[in-house]
Amino acid sequence: MVLLLGLVVVVVTVGGVAALAAVDDYRDDAPLVELDVTVDGSNLTLAHRAGDTLRAGEVAVITRSEDTTTRYSLGTDGDINGRAATTESLFGPGDSWRPAAPVGFDGSDPYLVLVVHEPSNTVIHRAERTLGAITETPGPAPTPRPTTTSSPVTTTSTATTTSTTVTSTTATTTTATTTSTPPESTAINGVHVEDRTTDSGGAGYRVDYDVAAGPDFDRVRVTFENLDSSWATQTVTETNARGFATYDIGAGVGDRYRITVAALDAGGNVLDSRTISDVADGDNPDANTGLPESNDPKIRGAALIDLTQEGAAYELNYNVTNASNLSEIRVEFDNLDAPSATAELSGTASRGTIAGYSAYDGTEGDDYEAVIRVFDEDGVLVDRRVISDVADGVDPAGNDDLTRASSPSFAGTIIDDLSMTQADYEASYNVTDRAEFGGVRLWVSNVDASYAEGIYESADPRHTIDDFAAEDNGGTFGMTYHIRLQLLDADGVVVDERIVTDDADWTDPSGNDGLSRAGSPALDSVSVSDQSQTNRNRVRYRVDYDVIGTSEFAEVEVYFRNRQQPQASGVVRSSATSENNLEYAETYGTGDTYDIEVRVVDTDGIVVDRYVLSDIAGDKNA
Repeated sequence: MVLLLGLVVVVVTVGGVAALAAVDDYRDDAPLVELDVTVDGSNLTLAHRAGDTLRAGEVAVITRSEDTTTRYSLGTDGDINGRAATTESLFGPGDSWRPAAPVGFDGSDPYLVLVVHEPSNTVIHRAERTLGAITETPGPAPTPRPTTTSSPVTTTSTATTTSTTVTSTTATTTTATTTSTPPESTAINGVHVEDRTTDSGGAGYRVDYDVAAGPDFDRVRVTFENLDSSWATQTVTETNARGFATYDIGAGVGDRYRITVAALDAGGNVLDSRTISDVADGDNPDANTGLPESNDPKIRGAALIDLTQEGAAYELNYNVTNASNLSEIRVEFDNLDAPSATAELSGTASRGTIAGYSAYDGTEGDDYEAVIRVFDEDGVLVDRRVISDVADGVDPAGNDDLTRASSPSFAGTIIDDLSMTQADYEASYNVTDRAEFGGVRLWVSNVDASYAEGIYESADPRHTIDDFAAEDNGGTFGMTYHIRLQLLDADGVVVDERIVTDDADWTDPSGNDGLSRAGSPALDSVSVSDQSQTNRNRVRYRVDYDVIGTSEFAEVEVYFRNRQQPQASGVVRSSATSENNLEYAETYGTGDTYDIEVRVVDTDGIVVDRYVLSDIAGDKNA
């Protein structure tokens, strides 16, 4: 065993010296690479198999025949993976380089190819080509050379090639090297790298790719190479020509990554590849090429609806085209200030609403990004959009209009400020073009106190929403409110909206419409009598009225608002179409000014007629 071990050491030592003798002296700073040279007629290809990544501007390729020496620079005299190279281009594992001009090898003269790393002045690969033999001398490499790179070819006494004809009196045997040049039938159409890194989750990536697969295609290899922490490098293999690969290690935030997507044949040879460099920081790299297919689903329109009240709340309205290939749309509501509040929701409809995101109290005012992702039937990310917003109850600027010709719309709206002792609002509306009607939503948000707000919905196309109860909102009289009345279509998309800001002071905001129609009930006569007794400080009013057009009549309601003492305010109601003594009484408040409003309400709960006056209680001369 000792003698055998000594013999192995001697053989390895002698063999190593012989190999290095065929290569120019190299220094310790020379790169470690495994390269492969293929010469086919006038075509030369240099393939990078393994090892260090090279900067194209630092590598030269020198070709020598009997009469001619030609020097090429990888950075200026050719292309890498079919794209024009620059001095800053990277040449790494899986990449292939070709010179821009044809080379002069015709198969007759010996042809020498040297690959030189110029900063270290080292020949890192040497290959000699003749018609009957191939001699290659690799430079320093981290791995053995492949053993399945050649196949014998036999020619007859007259052999014809694409570049020249050779005549001989005897049979000649040639050896042809298998090429890693991308054949016309297999090519990478596009690559999209999404940086999904977060501080809490570590470095993360999703790579979507599309390969035009020919008969030689076997699989796709995606290498996530961490240039700062080699242990974090991972390789994922997929058999689908169109698909995706993911990377998640729970660390590596801020590290440099080189991501290589390579299409391979059954022998593991690289048919085509793309390399994208990135820093794991959550921002996508600029080198993404996209995944072009004419029938891919696309985001036609998107609108982020900010429903923030006590805690951030959102929904997304969207429309996607080419829906026959749509598998899913996902929305990540990303809280940039509190990552724990980030959540993702999804849907499959081509047009609709993704709703239900709400965060804990205290996230109002946080910065958000809504990241919209569209996936095709292969699960590939084909479209992406980001909408930024502050969670403040105000929609971001730039939302798309998702209405269409058949969408419903508001024919009229009324927002009544009924505040007396506390804030009190109701909203009335009428909807036209109801074939695609979905519902109406009233959103009442207190700008000064978040506890006094709410969201209410109705499925009636003509109705009054009066759920915002005054008694539930103590101390809110005079506060400012942000009020939104939204019309939703059958897909849940907001297609019409009225937004007002109002102080809760019993003064209606401007812009109200009249919602009466032919046949609506109306006041035929109305009389308000002040019967207050000042000596007893007793407020008393009597209301007499007659209503005509009673087929849609519901009730009459009379509001009495005391301007000086709101607590002395009140309301009385009657379902009679004619009333001779509808009375309002209060045990104090004489001498105060009352705003009195007589309102006729129809069967939809809408005020269709009203009579308004002011009076000083107990002033007989008023």
